[in-house]
Amino acid sequence: MPFTCLRCGRCCLNTEMPLTEDDVRRLERLGYRGFYELRDGLLRLKNVDGHCFFYDPKSRTCRVYPDRPEGCRVYPFIYVEGVGVTVDPECSAAYTATEEDVARAAPKVLRLLRKLGVLGRKRF
Repeated sequence: MPFTCLRCGRCCLNTEMPLTEDDVRRLERLGYRGFYELRDGLLRLKNVDGHCFFYDPKSRTCRVYPDRPEGCRVYPFIYVEGVGVTVDPECSAAYTATEEDVARAAPKVLRLLRKLGVLGRKRF
């Protein structure tokens, strides 16, 4: 059975999610402004009151889910220097991910990192 998100919203709290230029353009075309900031040399989602700009704490849902950033789409699969693509242990549903899920997600994670220009950087 493939990875199943529990929709707990934990990944939307105090996020440091990087954004591609395509993410920014797509969300701006939808009329959103002020949702990102430049930090550590990357465009990142802003936090508002401790959660992602797009997270609705009342409904515990993402207001832009169909158009969410690429990093949100590949999460909880992350790249760890010296390890490779793996599952973020901070994800509440990490235990549901299989090796097959990681293998399926790896090309998407690596493609995202290339778009962001972060492969080989020390910290992102």
